[in-house]
Amino acid sequence: MHISLFVLIILLGFLFLLFPAFRLRKRLIEEKKETFTVIDGSTFWSSRWGKVTVYGVESPQEGAPGYKEAKRFLSHILNSARIEIIPVRKDREGKIVARVLADGEDLAARLREIVSGQKV
Repeated sequence: MHISLFVLIILLGFLFLLFPAFRLRKRLIEEKKETFTVIDGSTFWSSRWGKVTVYGVESPQEGAPGYKEAKRFLSHILNSARIEIIPVRKDREGKIVARVLADGEDLAARLREIVSGQKV
């Protein structure tokens, strides 16, 4: 009787330790992928961060040369690469200004190449 009580206590302790792991696994499975909507060549909407401007690059305004290419490039990268957003600050309008890494590479440098007309 004494040994079976000890085994029961060990089993209950083990289950108690495993319960949070099952809850975490369920939360990770249910976690939705971050989505992006491109606003212009250097600004996009993130489902996690809100309105984000890429730090270190100024894209052409709508109608200016290179605007469509920059916007198309940003859309392609946001939908095909692993994106990491590192906030730097907020601007006057409340947008997040952030370093954006696409598959570990600085997105601002690639956008500058697009804007200046160089090949990527």
